[in-house]
Amino acid sequence: MNRILKVLMLLAIAGCTKTDTIAPPAASDSRITEYKIVNVQGDPIYGTVNDADSSITVYLPFYKQLVVLEPEIKVSTGATVQPGTGTLIENLLDVFQKGRDIKYAVTGKSGKKKTYTLKIVVQQPPLTLKEVSTSATDIRSFDIKMSVNFSSININLLGTGFHENRELMKVVLVDETGKEYPPFTMSITNTNDLNSVGISLINYQQDPSPLLTALPATGLYKVRVYSYAKVVTTTFPIRINKLP
Repeated sequence: MNRILKVLMLLAIAGCTKTDTIAPPAASDSRITEYKIVNVQGDPIYGTVNDADSSITVYLPFYKQLVVLEPEIKVSTGATVQPGTGTLIENLLDVFQKGRDIKYAVTGKSGKKKTYTLKIVVQQPPLTLKEVSTSATDIRSFDIKMSVNFSSININLLGTGFHENRELMKVVLVDETGKEYPPFTMSITNTNDLNSVGISLINYQQDPSPLLTALPATGLYKVRVYSYAKVVTTTFPIRINKLP
């Protein structure tokens, strides 16, 4: 190596500056570090904790038929969380159908606070419902007599995605303002057919149904089906006539 090249290399080395190692920022002491649902058979269901948007996402298989969740929560050392481990999330169907904010407030050892929001994503097949009326003008009518001791309307609904456990389903009427009425009585004739469900509206004078009591004399209503976390509503209404 010639003399000039050696000089140039020494000058280049001398010109290099030292690289400082920068330590990563300290982790927050008000974090949820683990979230899991433990009231299931087999392995627990782990939630995904996202510190960036302060969320916890739980993917819930619908076939487990859970209506209550029991979480187990781990937090940063010295931190506390409210509500804490073992605080049940009850009325899960109500959470699906009406929505409810479920939040966890973490207080770190330093006093710093952070609130996480729970997101429940149900892994469930699509829910479809065949129209009872054929169009907006060809509306199917159902008559129920009020003056007799017993009268009833029976409707067979066809669709897909109906839950095999009928206790996890409900069928309601929805009027033109969007108001929902009390659920239909579910018949048991089609419980073995996952693609159909029977509903009944019964006038029994000694014990009138809440649905029949709530309905006005006559009206147009869409049919809405709730099946676990899914909901579907007919496009076309039906007509219910309360006759003398």
